[in-house]
Amino acid sequence: MQRCEITGTGLISGNKISHSHRLTRRVWKPNLQVTTIMVNGSPIKIKVCARTLKTLKGASEVEVMRILKANADTLSERLAKHLAK
Repeated sequence: MQRCEITGTGLISGNKISHSHRLTRRVWKPNLQVTTIMVNGSPIKIKVCARTLKTLKGASEVEVMRILKANADTLSERLAKHLAK
């Protein structure tokens, strides 16, 4: 399933509404991008949503670690394992 590895942003479902106001189910997908971040001195490739990528873009390694610790409850298992090392 598509999910941001830092914030946990995933699929959102709802209704598509036609001009005659008929409802059909639809899904909004997160805008995931692959990026590389440094965690404890080692590079890791992760999938993050565009909003998170914008936050990480100008951040130093210390700020990235602060962001990861602030989102510790929503981190992916793979990223949490690298953070624990």
